[in-house]
Amino acid sequence: MPKSYKSLGSVDCPGVVRDLDPVLKSQSTHYSTEEIFHVASLPGFKRLPRQLVPNERHVMHPPVYLYGWTISRKKLLKYAKDNNLRQYVQEVIWSHDDSDSDDDENDEDFEPEIVTVYDRSLTIETALCALAKDVGFQIRYQCPLASVLARGTSVSFFALYSNYQLADAPSRDEVTTLWEHLRTRVGVTKPPRWLPDDDELRWRQRCWQ
Repeated sequence: MPKSYKSLGSVDCPGVVRDLDPVLKSQSTHYSTEEIFHVASLPGFKRLPRQLVPNERHVMHPPVYLYGWTISRKKLLKYAKDNNLRQYVQEVIWSHDDSDSDDDENDEDFEPEIVTVYDRSLTIETALCALAKDVGFQIRYQCPLASVLARGTSVSFFALYSNYQLADAPSRDEVTTLWEHLRTRVGVTKPPRWLPDDDELRWRQRCWQ
C-alpha cells in the first residue's frame, strides 16, 4: 500500500484488533432483515477496523464500507439552485391522442413526446462534485452520491472512497480541507465516518484462481 494507515488517519494501524459487533463478526454471506436493521442502528466507525480491511490472503472478503458524510438532500438542492447547478434530463412519455373518438385503444392512439424534467439525484451528485472540485479534491468512489445504512434506515451519503480503495485513498489533510469547505457551504459539521453500503452488506468468499 503506497500510503501508511497512520497517514490516512481513517484506518486502524496494523496490530490493532477491535471486537466487532456479533453480526459483523459472523462473516455472513447473507444477512436477515433483522440483522440489516441492527447494523443500520450502529454508529459506524471513525477508523476502519482491521477486520474490515480487504486482504487477498483471507478466504472471506468484508462488506463494502464507504468513507464520507451523511448529507442533507434539502441543503444540497438549495446549494445547487443558488449556484446554478440544477440538472435536467429528457424523458420520453406517451400521451393519448384524443382526436380519435374510437373507443378501441391501440398503439397508434399514443404519441411519443420528449419532455425535460428536473433530476434531483443528478443535481445532488453535480453539487457534490462541484464542492470537491472547489478545493481540488478527487473523489475516488465511482458515484459520490451513495446510500448507506445509518440511523436505523438507508440514508444519502457523500462517498469519498471505499474500504476496497485504500491504496488510492486521499490524505488526511485533503479530507480535512474538503470537510472545512462543506461545513462552510452546506453545513456539514460532523467528521467523516465509515458506514456500510446499503446494497453491499455481505461477506464474499474469495474466488480462487
